[in-house]
Amino acid sequence: MTQGKHPQPLPCSQGVSISRALELAADGWVPRTVSDPNKIAELEETYAGLGFETRTTGLDGSTAGEACTQCAVTACATYVALFTRPKTSP
Repeated sequence: MTQGKHPQPLPCSQGVSISRALELAADGWVPRTVSDPNKIAELEETYAGLGFETRTTGLDGSTAGEACTQCAVTACATYVALFTRPKTSP
């Protein structure tokens, strides 16, 4: 991020902002995907097995743009974003 510029929220594929994305990115978290909680739980296990920490956060449906249809708005209420980062030594 360039100093002096205002950070922009990270959008999901439909242009909806991911809650806490900027805060998580600043702490070294990398956004991986947005999906339903069941799929995210599977991915968390996979990433943990590969030596990553995982974190999830919701979507901010109030940021839905013109490209979003009713299905995207509905997904915002239930889908979550998955972030990962390498595990740090204790």
